Amino acid sequence: MLELIRGRCGNVYGDLFALMTILKGLPIGYNRDLQEDKRIVFRAYDTVSSCLTMAAAIVNSASYDKERIEPTLDRGFLDATSLAEYLVTKGIPFRTAHHIVGTLVARCEKEGKHALAQLKVDEFNEVISESLKAHGSPCVGVTDEVYTCLGARNVVKRYQSAGAAGGKPFEEQLVAWKKRLGI
Repeated sequence: MLELIRGRCGNVYGDLFALMTILKGLPIGYNRDLQEDKRIVFRAYDTVSSCLTMAAAIVNSASYDKERIEPTLDRGFLDATSLAEYLVTKGIPFRTAHHIVGTLVARCEKEGKHALAQLKVDEFNEVISESLKAHGSPCVGVTDEVYTCLGARNVVKRYQSAGAAGGKPFEEQLVAWKKRLGI
């Protein structure tokens, strides 16, 4: 169902562009071409409304097995982007940081490691140093602080902005929506 919702997004975007084309200027008074906007607006409304109904049903009926999910969150390299962003805060250009993280992930896979956090600080610094030398950039190193951007819990903690998916911003949005919906 979520894939169907995503697919219908294209239809709504199409309706938006059709409406903008019809309105190609601010209408003053009655223009006959505005007859055409009604079916577009109603079709888009019906699509969005049915998608919201489906999404609400999915959210209301979904259940998650926390005991099975939680142990697997740190397997894989979901925190790779967080590491790249951390390296940028150390003065490394994003393109170089992306290359460094890719090299680190490849190294983990080659060594049978399932998470970036399994690497030692020396291993991080070795790859960073090699990559920065290759790009002609001044050498920058990391400390144990690098682990604060790795792992699912730490990634969620790092992204604390309005509308973020976890922590305090999530709780604030939940309270605001419950108040707005009268729940």
